[in-house]
Amino acid sequence: MPRRKRNAEPHTLQHVIQRGNNRTYIYEDNRDKKEFLSLLGTALTLYEATLLQYVLMDNHYHLLLKVGEKPLSSLVWFLNRSYTLYYNQRYHRIGTIYGGRYKSYLITEDQKLYSIVRYIVQNPVKAGLVDSPGKYRYSGHAAVLKREDGLVDRAMLLGYFSPDAKLALSRYRQCTEHENWSSQVGFATIIDRKVETEERLAFLLDRLLGEKHQTDKRTMLVAGSSSSLVRDLRTEFVQLAITDGHALKDIASFLHVSHETVRRIGKGR
Repeated sequence: MPRRKRNAEPHTLQHVIQRGNNRTYIYEDNRDKKEFLSLLGTALTLYEATLLQYVLMDNHYHLLLKVGEKPLSSLVWFLNRSYTLYYNQRYHRIGTIYGGRYKSYLITEDQKLYSIVRYIVQNPVKAGLVDSPGKYRYSGHAAVLKREDGLVDRAMLLGYFSPDAKLALSRYRQCTEHENWSSQVGFATIIDRKVETEERLAFLLDRLLGEKHQTDKRTMLVAGSSSSLVRDLRTEFVQLAITDGHALKDIASFLHVSHETVRRIGKGR
């Protein structure tokens, strides 16, 4: 059977899983896990990738990555090869420690992203190692909760939950730690789609007005004013929101203008 073709385009989110050969241990003690994390930090820098979450179990690891221009395969090859050299030297052995090539899964939907973040963070709990994910040392979860520096890009990770830092952390905690949360049942308790859209548009608008020192024009902009004072700002904001991926109808509703107005501005980009 031919190998499954990987979908690892640049600037995509990827869930990487690598298991030990015959599911045997790839980390014998804390020293091994610390060495692996050190090598992971080097790999992230060399291959210009961003780590959003991780967990090291005794016989496998999970990484949630946003890759850059350099191939995911090169990053994982460097990481696995470097750690294998360390492991074999320390334990006086030869050969691979991994059970075949790594698995990688492209993440294309927010809902799937939230489920995978939860899955990674909950791994030690499901394995019976701890009763709360925040107690596990070899995961990025505790550092995210405690606002500590680490391998995980905390700002980027929380940005997927909300542009508002306090709300993002609250949603992240619910998603990863709430007992009954699931992508089907609990997702609506984390993020209401309409509310999230309005939050993101408000964040974009406030950032634009702040950069241009025009915060006093906000009320006129979102009230649908046709004044020439806000026309140029509205045009720039609409183009920014479209680039950010927002639907025309959502932008129109947020600005209290017609769908046709937004469509016309967008067409002129």
